[in-house]
Amino acid sequence: MKAVGIVGYKKSGKTSLTLKIAEKLGKKYRVGIIKHAEKFDEKESDTKKFSEKYVTGYVSAKKSGIIFPEKKSLEEIISYLNVDILLIEGFKNNRSFPKITCGDYEDDLAIASDKDSLDHIIEKIERYGFKLPNLNCGRCGYTCEKMASMIIKGEASIEECQQLNETEIRINGRKINLNRFVSDLVKNVVTSIVHSLRESEKGIIEIKVKK
Repeated sequence: MKAVGIVGYKKSGKTSLTLKIAEKLGKKYRVGIIKHAEKFDEKESDTKKFSEKYVTGYVSAKKSGIIFPEKKSLEEIISYLNVDILLIEGFKNNRSFPKITCGDYEDDLAIASDKDSLDHIIEKIERYGFKLPNLNCGRCGYTCEKMASMIIKGEASIEECQQLNETEIRINGRKINLNRFVSDLVKNVVTSIVHSLRESEKGIIEIKVKK
C-alpha cells in the first residue's frame, strides 16, 4: 500500500485537494481516505447512543460503517483497510509517511504541494508513497521519521524497514503488527513445519487457529 498525507493550516484547501486526488487515482486504484478530526460529529440518534459504549456497525441505503467507542491510532485504523493508495488528511505530527502541503504550510517530508499540477502530484504519490509502522523500533538503525526522510531523498528504501518485512499475520483481512519476539517465534514455527514436510507434501500451507 502506498500512502501520503495532505497537510496544511485550517481552511487551506486540504479536503478539496484530497478529493481531486482521490477522484483521479480512483480510476486506476482502490483508494482509501482517513481524516483527522477534532471531534466525531454525530447526530442525536440510536447509533450515537450505541456507539458511546459499544463497537457499533451501521447499514443504511447508501452507506455502512463501524464506529469505535474509544480513540484508535492512525495505524490501528489503517489495519482495517484493504486499499492500494491511502490518502491521509491531517496528522501533521505523524512523521512516518510523505506529505503534500497546502497553502503556506511547510513540511520537510513534503514531496509536492497544492501549487503543483494534479498530474505532478499523482506521479509523486505513485513514485514515493509509503507508510512506515511508526513504532520507532530502531531495528533499521533510525527512527521512522529519519527513515521516511531518507526514503524521500533516495538514501534508503522501504524494504529496509525490518518491521514491514517481518512475518505477517492477518485476521479477517486485518494486519496484526507483531513485536520482534512473536514475529521470530511464528517464523521459526512455520519454517520448522515446512522443513518437516516430505517433498510430495510441499505446496500451499494453511494454518487455522481457533480461539
